[in-house]
Amino acid sequence: MTKVIMKKLETQWTLRRTWWAAAATLAGLLLLAWASSAAEPLAELPDGDDYGAGITLAKLSDFEDVLARPDQFAGSPVLIRGRISDVCQRKGCWTVLSQGESQVRVRFKDYGFFLPKDCSGKQAYVEGIVAVETLSEKMARHYAEESRGEDPAKIEGPRQVVGFTASGVRIVDVVDR
Repeated sequence: MTKVIMKKLETQWTLRRTWWAAAATLAGLLLLAWASSAAEPLAELPDGDDYGAGITLAKLSDFEDVLARPDQFAGSPVLIRGRISDVCQRKGCWTVLSQGESQVRVRFKDYGFFLPKDCSGKQAYVEGIVAVETLSEKMARHYAEESRGEDPAKIEGPRQVVGFTASGVRIVDVVDR
């Protein structure tokens, strides 16, 4: 009788483990499907000026979705589109990309390319890696000094920010000031 009970318990545990494994697999597949649905295929990338390695991705990710959930996009290249709202005025070594009220500072991979200092207001497609970063007070003040309209003296303490490291940028001729 003990063997029968043990066999029943063993069968129940096996079924539970199988059910949990199936549920975890399904959850993973749903998450993967959701993440890939956040990107819309591009019919064609508009003509423009390329910087860095250029644009290689064919799917455009939603700008605000990437910024709202950066951990879900971290580590994989994404393509976003926005308006250039600020550019480093010393070298063009970073830019701020905006869409509505959302914005992200974009640096360029390996300090390997720069943007024209007069490209503010233009639309850009930016391909790269998104990450949550801690920006030191010193670095935040440095960016403010190179920026238009930011007061470095008002910056206090480190900041948690969403950052973007671009491998390629395409600036298109649409100007939206």
